[in-house]
Amino acid sequence: MTDNQNDIPPRQRVRLTYEKGEAIKFISHQDEFRLWERTLRRADLPLLYKQGFNPQPHIQFAAPLGLGMTGQAELIDVTFSPPVELDELARRIREKLPPGALLHGLEEVALKTKALQGLTIGADYTIVLFAEPGEIADGLIQTRIDEFWAKSEEWRQRERGGEKYRYNLRPLIFELRYEGYDPASEEHRIFLRVQQRPGATGRPDEVVAALGLDDLARTLRRDCIYFEDSPEDVALMAAYPVVTQAEVADPDAPPKVKRRRGRKPKRVTSEAAEPPGRKSFAEKAADEFA
Repeated sequence: MTDNQNDIPPRQRVRLTYEKGEAIKFISHQDEFRLWERTLRRADLPLLYKQGFNPQPHIQFAAPLGLGMTGQAELIDVTFSPPVELDELARRIREKLPPGALLHGLEEVALKTKALQGLTIGADYTIVLFAEPGEIADGLIQTRIDEFWAKSEEWRQRERGGEKYRYNLRPLIFELRYEGYDPASEEHRIFLRVQQRPGATGRPDEVVAALGLDDLARTLRRDCIYFEDSPEDVALMAAYPVVTQAEVADPDAPPKVKRRRGRKPKRVTSEAAEPPGRKSFAEKAADEFA
């Protein structure tokens, strides 16, 4: 059945809440996108594809996770045509999801709803550090956290579009506290709340690096994401300032030079490139937050 006026088949936009677990925490965002596309195709669901030379399915992530990170309540929007009953959708998806991914629930949303990525305002993480008894001195983690709070600036480096730039991590961190040690699992836990807005997002892997705990990081788990279209989320995040991209940008950075269309940047020869070295947890994580 089609819309007689516009000859457009009926469409359905569905919001999925799922868990990205330990088994798949080291897959990239591109691989996770393919995981979902493959799962939905194997479930024989009517995925709607974009038009163009290389059609892509209508799958939108709220906030892609970097390498080595897990998520308890991740969100994606998927568009189907024709529509499918929600119970049937859930059943088929659960049957085809690979180990490490778990569907918690789904709901239908309006087709014209704003993209999830433009609605994020914050996120909570748990930083899990693995350490055998006696490996970390008593009070060390709390001392490092206190030192972090004492700073007004914590300059870190990211890469976007092949170009490196500096930014001030410190204003993007709203809460950071040590939650104790679990002797059964030999794990220390740190709670982290960050701003998560386009162009101004606090990264948990960079916090671990700033604390000097890279070698002990076991899992960076996102527990929840806050959105501007949720009154409860807005009320909770109202306790913190809204930090703009300009406020965390490096004031000494040279002005950006716009490249002419069609011109490719100069390739760096292997002789000029730096030799590969041991990468930190932060360097391993994909820059999916910019």
